[in-house]
Amino acid sequence: MSIHFNTVLKRSLAAAFCLGMAFSATGCASQSSANTTAPADGGVTVRIAYLSTANYLTTLRNEDFVASTMSPDSASFSGPFNPPSDAFQAVQSGQADASSTGTGHFLRLISQDTPWVAFAIEYYDGDSQGIVAAPGSGVKSLKDLYGKSIAIDKKGATGDYIVKAAFSHAGLDYTKVNEVEMSQTDFAAAFASGQVDALASYDQNLASAIATEGATLLVTGKDYDSKNVSIHMVSSTFAKEHPDTVKRLYNALVKESQRAQQDPSFIYDTYREFGASDSLIDQVRKFDVPTIKPIDADGKALLAAQAQQYVDFGFIDAIPDIDAHTIDCSK
Repeated sequence: MSIHFNTVLKRSLAAAFCLGMAFSATGCASQSSANTTAPADGGVTVRIAYLSTANYLTTLRNEDFVASTMSPDSASFSGPFNPPSDAFQAVQSGQADASSTGTGHFLRLISQDTPWVAFAIEYYDGDSQGIVAAPGSGVKSLKDLYGKSIAIDKKGATGDYIVKAAFSHAGLDYTKVNEVEMSQTDFAAAFASGQVDALASYDQNLASAIATEGATLLVTGKDYDSKNVSIHMVSSTFAKEHPDTVKRLYNALVKESQRAQQDPSFIYDTYREFGASDSLIDQVRKFDVPTIKPIDADGKALLAAQAQQYVDFGFIDAIPDIDAHTIDCSK
């Protein structure tokens, strides 16, 4: 067997970041590989809708070891998807089987009993998410943001979680700040022009904000014990019909994680492939290198703790049935 590469740029990236901060939705040429051998007889192909970020489900598409790890099954890849909701729609419409998201968004999905099953947590210490004060804002602390504006992606999403978790941990009232919802592609202009006083975001958006001259990093997830990390998931139908294939995909993610602990350079190469500037990559290099963990008792406890936060913050009404939407691939 081998890996199928069908790299369809669902909403293609532009050649560079928009001011180094977010991906553009304009198109560029699609990519493909000649490595298109079918899986072994009786094997199953898991179709992965990967995102425009360098998580391990994305970087796996370039790894030779996936073939032997997945055998007798195989994996095909389509993407990068931006925004991520396009990837989720691809899975739910039957065009793909697997994708990635944040644990918070996953909890919101399953709180609505949508047909997703998570099989791996991509854990990091939280330093790649946080709040940055804009140049010229005069903001030097979280409390300084009272009465001021913070750009977030949307209410109930990661940026909103960052604001509420950070302010709550600091004993501050998050209702005293003005959260401004906007597309991530608008973050750069709003941040640089002073339309907002701060940005609450993660990954490359946070890295670019930190690297902006005159900006001030106020807090990261390490400071407020963030429980929001990455998670990999498949459709519930695929999980039910092909549990062994899901475990093989988990094992491939573990190998990718182990490789990154030794040499994470391929992560930064992926950001560069997606158009990141050298200065942005230099900031990303400072972030914690993620580790793949199973959704065992500890993994479920992490999800349950964040679910309680989501209830407290009003994002969801009740803690969802985590057992029904997860697989422990370490067994």
